[in-house]
Amino acid sequence: MKEEPRTLGLALGGGAFRGTAHLGVLKALEEEGLRPGFLCGTSAGAMAAAFYAFGMAPEEIRNIARNLRWLKVTNLTFSKLGLLSNNEIGKFIEKYLGDVLIEDSSIPLAIVAADISTGEKVVFKTGSLADAIMASTCIPGVFMPAQINGRMLVDGAIVENVPVKVLKDMGAKVCIGVDLGSGGYRQPESMVEVLLNAFSIAIDRTIHHQRDQADLIIKPSLAGYSLTDSGNSIKLYAEGYRSGIMVLDEIKNLLDKAGPSSLEVLEQKFRSWLET
Repeated sequence: MKEEPRTLGLALGGGAFRGTAHLGVLKALEEEGLRPGFLCGTSAGAMAAAFYAFGMAPEEIRNIARNLRWLKVTNLTFSKLGLLSNNEIGKFIEKYLGDVLIEDSSIPLAIVAADISTGEKVVFKTGSLADAIMASTCIPGVFMPAQINGRMLVDGAIVENVPVKVLKDMGAKVCIGVDLGSGGYRQPESMVEVLLNAFSIAIDRTIHHQRDQADLIIKPSLAGYSLTDSGNSIKLYAEGYRSGIMVLDEIKNLLDKAGPSSLEVLEQKFRSWLET
């Protein structure tokens, strides 16, 4: 696969187990040689972005996701700050990628979380990948906040579920968002599902301004797919792939019209300086 200039950026949104759809989108783009020059993600999107940025193929990530079970990667707790501990997510990341730093990824990567004490958006571009993912996936009320650098961090979806603005700040010229929300909701059967539905409904009602910042939003058709059911990974992957295929021409047109990213311009100037 050819290496694309650092012009295209992908922002992958949250969606719990619907996150497998991100992998289908990545596969569709990869088959056309459209390798993103920048990746950022929130919650489930952060996990997909991280595995891909560290060189894992979409099919391989999907196979890992199929083995992921909600309660097997979390520890039940009775803390006043959340029902579940998210520490096992960090261990899950380290199991498959190692104890890596975000800045060591082969594709520039950013992970979005939120400070539950201040409401501030926290963007990780350096530091422990496992810690950043653990923070970004801490759904408030479901998981206890992650304690990192003296801050109480939770799922970044409450501040930017499809983090397109982060892509722009990273230097991407063409910013594509993948939104897994508004896929419909099922009647909850547990306290965790009640909290997840409430969280997702609130996010879906406030995401419109984030979509407006993107050059293109990819929105797989996910009605009927539960946020907590990991048994639909193949179907979710297929839905993501289909939605990616449908916008390939549009993405190519956007790239044709765009100039090089700001980061690429700096790299070109630096190379020219070295050659003189």
